[in-house]
Amino acid sequence: MTLANKITLFRLLVCPFFVLFLFLGNGMAKAVALFLFFVASFSDLLDGYLARRKNEITSIGKIIDPVADKILVYSAFISFIQLHLIPFWMVIIIMGRDFLVMALRVELARKGIIVSANNLAKVKTASEYIVIFFVLLILICKSLAITVRASEEIIFVLTGITALLAIISGIRYWTDNRGHLG
Repeated sequence: MTLANKITLFRLLVCPFFVLFLFLGNGMAKAVALFLFFVASFSDLLDGYLARRKNEITSIGKIIDPVADKILVYSAFISFIQLHLIPFWMVIIIMGRDFLVMALRVELARKGIIVSANNLAKVKTASEYIVIFFVLLILICKSLAITVRASEEIIFVLTGITALLAIISGIRYWTDNRGHLG
């Protein structure tokens, strides 16, 4: 197993601990959750960099890397729904788009066509991470009795932007690749 794939598996193993610390009641636990999310996010950059640099891009890596990314992001978003911090319907839009794009990729891969992430999808992913980092910072501030003005509104707007990017990038995947379907 390559080092990049080991790092990806590490990211998967971090997810349950991230959620555990997120739901523990104190500020220190929230800070640990933020740290774990940061480490997991950084590992996403690191595994891709190492795989390309060492020319160790593997079939298993192509599969588990995006799965690990989605598990990390969804574990945060679903936790935030449970904590009443972000709207359920926005997360459904984001997840629905991801499942539809994944289905498109699987179908096109079956036909020998590989669909790589486009720049808009990368912006959407960056937006997801921004939402998660911001919400985690707000949770830490709340646990320290620090008031962040308009935090609920900012979370709503940031998540809304992410959902909108999910819709637009999903449409872009469809329009760019619909000629290969059928």
